[in-house]
Amino acid sequence: MYTAVIMIVAYMVITTLISFYFSRKTDSAESYYVADRKLSTGMIIAMLFSEFIAGAGTVGNAASAFNGGLSSVWANWGMAIGCFMFVPFVGRFYHAMAVSKGAMSIPECFRLFYDKRTHILLIAIIVLVYIMIYSTQAIAAASVIAPLLGVNPLLITWIVTFLFIAVTLFGGMEGIAWMNVLHSIVMYLGMFLVAFVALRSVGGMDTLRAALPEKYFSFAQPNLSTIMASALGTGLSFLAAANVTNGCFCAKSAKASNRGIILAGMLCIPFALAPAIIGICARVAVPAAGSNSVLYTMANFLGSGYGGIISTAIIAAIYSPGLLLIICTVLTKDLFKGYVAPHATEKQQLLFTKVLVVAVGVISTIVGLHADSILDQMLGAFQIRSVVGIVLAVSLFWPRVSKDAAFWSMLGGGAVAVVWQFSGRPFGISTLWPAAAVCLMILIPMTLFGKEKISPGYRMYKEALKRTREIELDAPPS
Repeated sequence: MYTAVIMIVAYMVITTLISFYFSRKTDSAESYYVADRKLSTGMIIAMLFSEFIAGAGTVGNAASAFNGGLSSVWANWGMAIGCFMFVPFVGRFYHAMAVSKGAMSIPECFRLFYDKRTHILLIAIIVLVYIMIYSTQAIAAASVIAPLLGVNPLLITWIVTFLFIAVTLFGGMEGIAWMNVLHSIVMYLGMFLVAFVALRSVGGMDTLRAALPEKYFSFAQPNLSTIMASALGTGLSFLAAANVTNGCFCAKSAKASNRGIILAGMLCIPFALAPAIIGICARVAVPAAGSNSVLYTMANFLGSGYGGIISTAIIAAIYSPGLLLIICTVLTKDLFKGYVAPHATEKQQLLFTKVLVVAVGVISTIVGLHADSILDQMLGAFQIRSVVGIVLAVSLFWPRVSKDAAFWSMLGGGAVAVVWQFSGRPFGISTLWPAAAVCLMILIPMTLFGKEKISPGYRMYKEALKRTREIELDAPPS
């Protein structure tokens, strides 16, 4: 136990110092929010991969595998699908908005492409979704740290929450990106090492198959419809995912952004198997374990050293405040600067962001404490956001989509998604299906009956692409 505690404390101190070191020159809005738009491919890979996986992709994945088997990997595989969809479908759009218009957030891009109504709607959707996702972080960390210290998980949850708040207050996007480089390495090495040892300790895959029901080894549980909704909903949601678009807003070039996003997605595919394997091994080796603490319980069963390794890997997945910064960036740049105080200086914007960091950090943890499942919380958030991805993708390939069609289809589909998700998914139907159906039932007829064959937003987008090419041709080589 003491080994794990020492490793966790040392790791958190080191990564915090890394963040502070690289954030020491964060004195402007652009440097704080988008790292002065100078991140390389390698930095983009690490920044995105670590933010994708987080607590749901490690603790949540293993817990779901412990309870139901290998189909838990689809949450992470859906992230990979999302990355592969993002680059060809919407990557150019976000990059053009960043370079030619100076955009730093998804709602800002949608305001330029559609109108203010859609802008406000996107602010609400992005904030809701990312609070749902971020709310799992402190709880996932507490599920590891509390058993080690033998203290109340609620106390640890709040301690971790305030650590997140502190790092976000004194850091910035560049510091987070450098933290995530180390996070990604530790996550990969730690998870696969423990998965390998765990599988060997229970006698290999043949022993697992003899000890567990066949469903544990199926990738289509509980049913094909749910799996498709999970993977496709996650993939579509990535078309409007703020952590993915940060790859466009922070990258030094379109090439760095595209390569970083694709490679981050590729890393998610093999990684998903490691926590899932640990989860099903735990079902055989330590069947009485609590599902949310099963990663540590299984690793500690192998030896205290492995417990320390997996604890550090979980903290690496969780201990990044990028999601918290995303929420506060949207509320500052889009709501505060956009409507409340249009003439706010950069100093006032940064001050408002830091006040928000405290408030949002606390509220998110309260939300997470009422979530039944870490992984379900993330998947539900993705399926709510998928409506936005559907509308944007259609708009970029069908120039006729008007601002009215976009707004009402997002509002209708998004409202159905929120109600369906928080009603407990009636009839066992995943949130994606009714949300997407309502969205398209509004979008298609309104577009067909629209007066303009090419919308003003689409014309602006084409002009932005042209201007982006001109700016990048004139830029000196990096």
